[in-house]
Amino acid sequence: MSSWKGVFRLVFEDVYWYFGKLLLLYITIPLTIVWILLGIFFGLNDTTIAAISGPTYFFVAGFSILGFKQLFVLAIASGSTRTQFMKVFYCLSLAVISLTILCLNVCQFVLVTVYKQSMVEAQILHPARLFLKEYQFLPYLWVDLMVGLALFGLTFLVNTILYRVGFTRSLVMFMSVTIIGLFLYYGKFLSNIFNGFWVEMNAMEVVTLIGAVSLVAIFATYPMMRHAPLHPRPKKGR
Repeated sequence: MSSWKGVFRLVFEDVYWYFGKLLLLYITIPLTIVWILLGIFFGLNDTTIAAISGPTYFFVAGFSILGFKQLFVLAIASGSTRTQFMKVFYCLSLAVISLTILCLNVCQFVLVTVYKQSMVEAQILHPARLFLKEYQFLPYLWVDLMVGLALFGLTFLVNTILYRVGFTRSLVMFMSVTIIGLFLYYGKFLSNIFNGFWVEMNAMEVVTLIGAVSLVAIFATYPMMRHAPLHPRPKKGR
């Protein structure tokens, strides 16, 4: 078996178990069925919010830390190069996260449809409710995809920085950027740009921009990890 096939199989089996079995089969689908039964049997009113997306968001963010940490060492110890692992990890993670979010939205669609057919007034918990009055499959799916990208990408970027430079140096870098940003914003160097920028964008464009920035954050980790050691830098950064 070539090293490419080996690392592909290693990452695939892990994401399949994590998202396919653990999340969808044991959590999301049973949770959807429970909310359907609760709505049918107890006629939930409009103050009830059926939440089935929370575990997916949690698992997506968690995989960028726990999944990567375990797979990176195993892949390198099995003979894969860091470059091979990173490329396979990016491709399979993004593909499986997208597929998982599609399955989540199918569950949400079934839940909303059953509620409408059964005259149940309960709503579903979703970030798109902040700017969309009625449920729509494609906009809800798009928002979930962008939220998934943000959770995976930004968490992975932070985890990568911590891995490479250690906790102390990361904290110093974060505080330096925050202080510089505050001075630039309240010195009105950035406030005029941001205020004009946000005013001209609607909610869906803002969500799309966040997803695009998160995608850039994911691939920004590649040069940081292509020559990374097997173990993270100690917390004190020595």
